[in-house]
Amino acid sequence: MPRWFGGENPRVHSGRKLAGWLSRLAAMPALLWLGIGCSTSTDPTRLSLAAADQLASSRQPSEDLKPYYQRLYMEGEFSATLNRMRLASAAIQFGAWKEAETALDETLRDIETMGPADVRSREALSHFKPEDIKRFKGEAHERAMAYWLRGLLYMRTQDWSNARACFKSVQIQDAAKKDPALRGNWASADWLEGWCNRNMGEGSAAAECWERAAQHALEGKSSVPTPTGNDNAVCVALLGFGPVKIPEGAYGERLTYRKPDFRSVQAQVNQRGTIRAVPVSEDLFAQASGRGLRRMDMVNADKAETRAATEAAGDALMTAGIGTTIGGVVVGDTTVAAAGLGTAAAGMAAKGIASSLQPKADTRTWDLLPATIHILPLALSAGDRYLEFQILDQQGHTVAEHKVNVDFSSQPQLILIMER
Repeated sequence: MPRWFGGENPRVHSGRKLAGWLSRLAAMPALLWLGIGCSTSTDPTRLSLAAADQLASSRQPSEDLKPYYQRLYMEGEFSATLNRMRLASAAIQFGAWKEAETALDETLRDIETMGPADVRSREALSHFKPEDIKRFKGEAHERAMAYWLRGLLYMRTQDWSNARACFKSVQIQDAAKKDPALRGNWASADWLEGWCNRNMGEGSAAAECWERAAQHALEGKSSVPTPTGNDNAVCVALLGFGPVKIPEGAYGERLTYRKPDFRSVQAQVNQRGTIRAVPVSEDLFAQASGRGLRRMDMVNADKAETRAATEAAGDALMTAGIGTTIGGVVVGDTTVAAAGLGTAAAGMAAKGIASSLQPKADTRTWDLLPATIHILPLALSAGDRYLEFQILDQQGHTVAEHKVNVDFSSQPQLILIMER
């Protein structure tokens, strides 16, 4: 057994020196965190629940709609457009037409005034800012549906000119698709634009719209019938839950869509014993997923690539630095140990920078959209006091029923059915 005389055991002394160097190394993450900082952004327009509740109450909404107003004020201006979209959907569901019109008008104002020059949109291009820092404007299918629903409400009041303008705007919002063959292919907007033209006495323009609608019919599905001269009403059914945005990739940098599970997939109407299917005219999952690559997808992909490379470099530097530090301590060379410590510090700095990169895609979603849109023209007569609608699942089983009274004081009539 080795022996020594006087002083401290050299092995203990060496171990203590090693512990001292390693304690310095362990302290560096906190120092680097203070140096690098944390990039966060807050929305000063967000309100507390109490303040939001007070503002919501001042609007005197129904109890059904009050939570949507509260959320609008609580989540602030960055998500205001999204919450106006949600409010509009809920208001339509509950038949609060004026509130739906106001919410959609404000939504369209936001869509038309926000653009790439928006300060928050430019900040989202930074590697150190997440995409959801920008004010929500919605993806192409969400913006298109805002115009589509506003057109439907104009139809309800027989404002054919404004309704037609909204359905035309649906196709304009859809022009951002990467595949030219998929641009402006909203069959439901084509068909309803034709209905507006018909009621404005523009028969040839109506025929062109219905021809386009037939061309854009969903693959494997029958197109919506062209109205006959006797048709004086149109039924529109909004069924199921719309597409949900989800992040994919190592850092959630890719925006993709998931189709939720729902039962309401088919609709049919019983008119005095005659049962007719209400054909599906639009699949919103197909519209959303057909968007193709966005500009922000490329920006987020670059952020993710930079983060992965920076993390890998940080790992390599830390491994080399720690090994060098230990080796220097073991042989008693403080210069080598210090150099290793510096290398490890550089690795930690790289890791800190990597963690501050923000490649995650913005997954805020207009979650009250339907999955499918169904349209059917109808010829109503004095004998039609009411219509019975059945909503069916994939196996043809009835999951919901709607009985709609026929009002002959308002023609042509719009019949709207909504079922999740």
